[in-house]
Amino acid sequence: MNLEKVKIAVIGQGYVWLPLAIEFGKKYPTIGFDVNEGRIDELKKGFDHTNEASPEQLSSAKQLTFSANINDISACNIYIITFLRL
Repeated sequence: MNLEKVKIAVIGQGYVWLPLAIEFGKKYPTIGFDVNEGRIDELKKGFDHTNEASPEQLSSAKQLTFSANINDISACNIYIITFLRL
């Protein structure tokens, strides 16, 4: 795969996947996706109520955006999916 054409979707923005999305977003176009619109709204404002990421960490990922709209991840070519074991 040509790394210049990578577009990553990290599905789920919980305590594990948010830091991963931040790291990918420092190098590649990345969308942090979550169905929780309130969570996405706070992340877009640079705030993480779980304290897994500081405002500085969030702003350091220049290629990271957040969305709760499933259509926004349709153009991605790498999907990282959260697995929740109940």
